[in-house]
Amino acid sequence: MQLRNKRELVLQFMRELRLRIYPAPELDTGARLATQIRVEGLLSAIVLNLATAFTAMFATRLGANSDQIGLLSSLPQWVGLAVLLPGTLLAGHFRFSRRPVELSILASGLLYGLAALAPYMGGFNIWYLIIMVSLANAPLSLYNTTWQNYFSDVVQPQQRNSLYTMRTSMTFAAGILVVQVTGLLLGQAANDKIRILLYQACYLLAFGFSILQWLTLRQSPAVESEDSGYGLRELILAIKAIIDNRPFLSFIGISFVFHIGWYMAWPLFFLLQVDYMQANESWLSYVIVSASVLQWLTVGFWSRFIDKHGIRLAVVIGAIGLTVNPLFAVMSSYFPIGWRMPAMLVFNLINAATFSSFQLSILQCLFEVVPNRFKQLNLSLYTTLLLFANAFMQFFGVRFYVMLGDTHTAMTIALAVSAAIRLLGTILFVWRWYRLRYEPDAGKRY
Repeated sequence: MQLRNKRELVLQFMRELRLRIYPAPELDTGARLATQIRVEGLLSAIVLNLATAFTAMFATRLGANSDQIGLLSSLPQWVGLAVLLPGTLLAGHFRFSRRPVELSILASGLLYGLAALAPYMGGFNIWYLIIMVSLANAPLSLYNTTWQNYFSDVVQPQQRNSLYTMRTSMTFAAGILVVQVTGLLLGQAANDKIRILLYQACYLLAFGFSILQWLTLRQSPAVESEDSGYGLRELILAIKAIIDNRPFLSFIGISFVFHIGWYMAWPLFFLLQVDYMQANESWLSYVIVSASVLQWLTVGFWSRFIDKHGIRLAVVIGAIGLTVNPLFAVMSSYFPIGWRMPAMLVFNLINAATFSSFQLSILQCLFEVVPNRFKQLNLSLYTTLLLFANAFMQFFGVRFYVMLGDTHTAMTIALAVSAAIRLLGTILFVWRWYRLRYEPDAGKRY
């Protein structure tokens, strides 16, 4: 009898613990939805970090050159760009806006799992890796757009800042854990053979966690889509509506300018650290993890800042941090060799301190101005423009650097150009905030 009572107490404790983590629908639908959004975001970040955080270094270990590293960064964006609009037109025919999100998760996870076979492809191994990672970005880009549409369907505007903050906090936590553990294991590996096996394990784990992500999403509300289906006619009407919608068109233009400067430097940062700072996997993980920890610690502060001051001012502050980042990075590369990566880590924290401000506000700025009619198409058109910038500017950044001479000086000039374009975008964000400073702000709690 005593043993039975203890067992019942343990079971009761486990049930209460489970309800705290994952509330039952009949108890609190809002709390349950919030938990689902957080957990799905956590799993999404685990998959993304396992599959992409060290992809460039994996390719380097397999023997990739600078052009192939640049292609590894840009080709996935071109593939995502090619399928995004057709995929969105197809997604518009689903009755429930959750369904295309589910399919995107499964497809990208499977392709990441197939990328683990790259070392077995002989002389074709690097190109196989590039192809698999690029193909995986097709459903991943569709996931981003369809998830944004689903999120705006199930979450009311007044709740978006708090729920998106919780999700963002979980993604930062996942980045900290996954990148730190992975980086330490890779950095301590005895030789490249073991490292390559670890890279393969990362891709296979990414596939496994994508299944968990899919199962989590399937338990969230299946809200009927507000749009009944898309075709070429709806696409043309959506484009015309965007042209006539000045607030949305203005935001698209400013965001595009800023993002081309941001994307240009992505592969350059990796080449800077590896070629001129002698970074290995451990140091790369230190830089990523330290930034993720600070982003995680500051996400609550920036969420409260948005509640008080609004999303338009928050995006300006985040843009300023991203603007100075390339300059600090290249500055650290001129320190004595033993101090370069520590300096990179410290300077990167300046960007990290404001990055949550940008991440939390840029999506909400988009939701504030996106027309509700053809909403999923409008989000897709915006994402398509950014994917084009991502694909072209990453490739252009590497080619520009190589064209200048593939030297330390060439890297300095290329990153300075990236910072200058970001500065122009930041000035435009400031102009937008000043012009709309007396208008209602979707992020404020009045």
